[in-house]
Amino acid sequence: MWLIFALLNPISEAIRSVIAKKLTRNIDSIYISLANNVLPLIFSFPALFFIELKFNLNFFIGLFGSGLINIATAILYMKAIEKSDISKVMPMLSFTPLFLLVTSPVILGETIHLLGILGIIFVVIGSYLLNLDLSKNSVFEPFKGLLREKGTRYMLIVSFLWSFSANFDKLSIQNSSILQHIIFVNIIIVLGVWLIIYFWKGIDFGEIKREIKGLSLISFFTTLAFIFHMTALSLTYVAYVVSFKRMSGLIAVFLGYFLLGEGKIKERFLGSFVMFIGVLLIALS
Repeated sequence: MWLIFALLNPISEAIRSVIAKKLTRNIDSIYISLANNVLPLIFSFPALFFIELKFNLNFFIGLFGSGLINIATAILYMKAIEKSDISKVMPMLSFTPLFLLVTSPVILGETIHLLGILGIIFVVIGSYLLNLDLSKNSVFEPFKGLLREKGTRYMLIVSFLWSFSANFDKLSIQNSSILQHIIFVNIIIVLGVWLIIYFWKGIDFGEIKREIKGLSLISFFTTLAFIFHMTALSLTYVAYVVSFKRMSGLIAVFLGYFLLGEGKIKERFLGSFVMFIGVLLIALS
């Protein structure tokens, strides 16, 4: 049963990315960033009245560390989808476990194992294949492409920042509960993005109202992804669930090709698949 929920999570995330890509043609991506966390917050907020709340210094360090980072990633994530093909940007999230192998030992004192190192190699090879263009002669062209293209560059930054926020998430959860952390971090993200929009460009309610159906769909699939993720976590090991979550990159390649007309499906599927194998190895380590 856990396998079904673990698979439904990346499917929901990949569908959300397709809707977001289409929506960026009509509305500023920062409004999509705002809408993304609204329904999950609305659905989870009532639980605050039924759980035991725990507050200490480590909880607040973890909460605000994660919250502030995720305000930035919420904006950059949708900006990446706006700027590039989803079949190129979504697999970039496979770099997060790789970055975690560096940040976790520093922040939490965790150790790196041989499988983790092998996983790093697979992720790097996969990212190379993802951007491989046989018409270019330069051996380093695929790596240059990662940084040259805005979308992949933004999503690499998201992946890197998430490797820090994941450690803050863990610190916060260890000093409270999963539900308490999720509710409070969503409050910070929604308020943070709202304030940035308000002071940066002002809230255009007409623009939001015009695309309310699409924005609601984004938030709906985010809520589904959250429910599937948490259900799967309750039924099996965290490493398994996190690994399956990264399948969203693989699924996005197919959806991007069939629904959005994005090209180079062979290179991008092979690259994202190799990166996914790398994520599995890192998780098993």
